Parts: sequence; C-alpha cells; structure tokens
Amino acid sequence: MSFRLNECTDASVMQSLRKHCDGLSFDRNTVLSELNLDSLDLIESLFELENCNGKTLSNAELASLVTVEDLVNVFCSSTTRS
Repeated sequence: MSFRLNECTDASVMQSLRKHCDGLSFDRNTVLSELNLDSLDLIESLFELENCNGKTLSNAELASLVTVEDLVNVFCSSTTRS
C-alpha cells in the first residue's frame, strides 16, 4: 500500500523557502526568481528539502523548476511510502 505525503511536503517546501525570503509573501504560483533568493539561499533550501525528503534532485529536475508549485511537485512525486 502506498500513500503520498503531499501536505507534509507542501508545508516543508513553503517553510524552507520562507526561512530565506525575509517576510516576502508568496504562494505556489509564485515564480522562483520572484522570491529574490540569492544562489546560496536557494541551494540551502534545496539541500534542506533533499535531506528532509530523502531525494537528490537530478540536473533535469533542477532545470525544470520555475515556480514554487514545480518545487512542491518534484518532491511530492517522489515521496511515497510502502
């Protein structure tokens, strides 16, 4: 039996990004470049998410990230438990 932890992943993505956004308001439709994250902040967020979700993003997955929704989806699609 498998189930997805979408709410947990959604919350963890949003929480990780908020740590580095200095109070900027955003939602799942926000384009990542609009978050005004410098490269170190973005890498720290991705590293934290990879560690929390037990997944390392491929270069293709990283290249496909445009919105916060894309980031949520890349982790939700791989977060399954048996």
